[in-house]
Amino acid sequence: MEPIRTHSIPEAVVQRIIQMIDDGTWKAGDRLPPQRQLAQELDVSMSSLREALQTLQGMGVLELRHGQGTFVCRNPSQIVERCLNLAFVLDRDMIEDFLDARRAIESGLAYLAAKRATKDEVAQLAILIDGMKEAVDTGDDLRFEELDVAFHHLIAEMSKSEILQYLGGTLSETLENFIRVVPHTPKGWLRHAEVCAAITDHDPARSEKAMHNLVDTTAAYIQFLRSNNKG
Repeated sequence: MEPIRTHSIPEAVVQRIIQMIDDGTWKAGDRLPPQRQLAQELDVSMSSLREALQTLQGMGVLELRHGQGTFVCRNPSQIVERCLNLAFVLDRDMIEDFLDARRAIESGLAYLAAKRATKDEVAQLAILIDGMKEAVDTGDDLRFEELDVAFHHLIAEMSKSEILQYLGGTLSETLENFIRVVPHTPKGWLRHAEVCAAITDHDPARSEKAMHNLVDTTAAYIQFLRSNNKG
């Protein structure tokens, strides 16, 4: 195994492991070598390896089982393909602007939704969250994508703000592209659930922050891809 030689060690480890899964070195359900052995083979520190493994776990590529080791999750090829395709969703120079726009507009929509949502709308949002959780558990990406789009559209409607809904609509097509290529993980589902919980409690400030955090989770994937596709 070729040692890692780069200044961004944890990110390079993430990229190397993804490449090895993509080329068939490890398949779904396979156990990776023990961490100490893997760190030696890659010629990286244990701390850098652990950071990389945590990132891959958050992406849904790897599963860390206490006392058993590190395993490749089911359907990792779908996640690898999504990560590679994500770089082409937007021109690189526009990615940051788009994420900033999402933070501003969608956080505002969540803030108003918490103030103005009806009981029926809150119940509908909870149903979507339950469905998203089930989709993550069963690995049904297509169903998750449908529910994710519906989630964001419903929050826009709940805001009762025609202007913000109009602005949000201008981002809609690009947002749906993001939803189709960003890996769906338990961590991502939890971010959606946090938004739902805050809106359910009619807590505008918490709802705004939760939506901001949700967008930041997506931004983390974008940053990872950009840092590994420079040049």
